[in-house]
Amino acid sequence: MNDAEYDEDKESEVDIRDMLELQLSEVEMLTSMFPSKEEFKMDDPCTVSAVKSFLDGQIRYEFLHKRVGFSVKVTPRSSDSKVVVELVCNLPHDYPHVAPTVFTRSPLMNRENHQRLNEDLNEFIQGIERGEICMFSVIEWIQENVDQYLVTVEKKKDSSPIKEVDTVFTRLWIYSHHIYSKFKRRDIIDWAQELKLTGFSLPGKPGVICVEGYSRSVDEYWQRLRRQNWKRLVIKEKEEQDIGDEDMKKYNKFDGFEEKVFDARGGKGREYHMDLGKLFEFLEKRDCRHIFSLYFGVDGKMAAD
Repeated sequence: MNDAEYDEDKESEVDIRDMLELQLSEVEMLTSMFPSKEEFKMDDPCTVSAVKSFLDGQIRYEFLHKRVGFSVKVTPRSSDSKVVVELVCNLPHDYPHVAPTVFTRSPLMNRENHQRLNEDLNEFIQGIERGEICMFSVIEWIQENVDQYLVTVEKKKDSSPIKEVDTVFTRLWIYSHHIYSKFKRRDIIDWAQELKLTGFSLPGKPGVICVEGYSRSVDEYWQRLRRQNWKRLVIKEKEEQDIGDEDMKKYNKFDGFEEKVFDARGGKGREYHMDLGKLFEFLEKRDCRHIFSLYFGVDGKMAAD
């Protein structure tokens, strides 16, 4: 069991309009800095229009279902380097009052160095004073520091790079105090599908996430997930097994990745709870019944009765 735990920043009063206006100014600045679509790409070009519609009073905030997201191709300061690091950014509506959600992609970086880059980048972002846009500073930090995370790629006789082969199957069982945010729910699903992971998520209070696949992809999923704001996010159990060149499907307990909803019942405010008895039945069918007591401290049959 992994006892890593992350606390969500307590909500405070913030003028969302002011925050979104700053975000639009930052996007405008980045667009001028990176005019090529190969360098700077919006996740959804319609997002800016939606934000502007809210700021102009054409739609109410509760109908603003999009948030600003983009990727930037960043090259190191050193002129002899041809390595490009892709910086992926998602801005919560209350950014820059809160930190942005960012991570990097770099196929020429080994697993350990890539994880260290993302952790150090996150530490740098946490040290930036909140309230000011910071993506330019983040890009500069990557440009100035990324070289130290790169390794020399050994070549075979045919000059093709030697790629790391991931043979470790990993399954993570993650507990969240709650999962309500429509944005988090979308990210949980989209990232799993992007990284070709299987499993499921259970929104509500508490929240349950299970992902399984090759260890490198599972680790990247966890790194992305933990960088969002959570009241509590814990790895309850981590299962690992070196499967060599065997077909991973033999070890999967789930087909694809999906969000599960079991007879949701309303609570106070936006709270809602799932039918835990049906969750137990779902886990039992996949030979995962022991997980129920790990999450809830009781035998699943008690919830099913």
